[in-house]
Amino acid sequence: MSNVETEIRSHVDSFVSQLSALVRKAALEAVADALREGGQPAAAAPRKAGRAKAAPQQQPAEVKKAAAGRPARAAKPTRKKGEKRSKEELAAMTQKVLEHIRANSGQGVEQIAKDLGTTTKELTLPIRKLLVEKKITSKGEKRATKYFSR
Repeated sequence: MSNVETEIRSHVDSFVSQLSALVRKAALEAVADALREGGQPAAAAPRKAGRAKAAPQQQPAEVKKAAAGRPARAAKPTRKKGEKRSKEELAAMTQKVLEHIRANSGQGVEQIAKDLGTTTKELTLPIRKLLVEKKITSKGEKRATKYFSR
């Protein structure tokens, strides 16, 4: 190698080692901060195989301010994960969905969920029940499915 290549290699190696030291230092500081704040991790639930989820990060103030102008996301249900809805809850949601579809025929599940302030996952069973009972019909497939009252 020529002198220039050797010098470039030397600078790159130096940069990589400095960067590694800084990353290590940042990780140690993050752990120390978490321990100082008394942050004890919650009991770890077994994960499914696949990609690990990233840890939630705090948003900077300017991002929070920008989000303030947007409409709020649908509220999460108050049930525990995997817990079934009661028959009364399910019947009430089914009736709400039916009334909404009668008033706003031709909408997709995403728009219905947005209007009702819930998630599309919460609407899957009520819509399926309404389809089986033939109170509503559907046209389209997958995300393009639109619902109509009978």
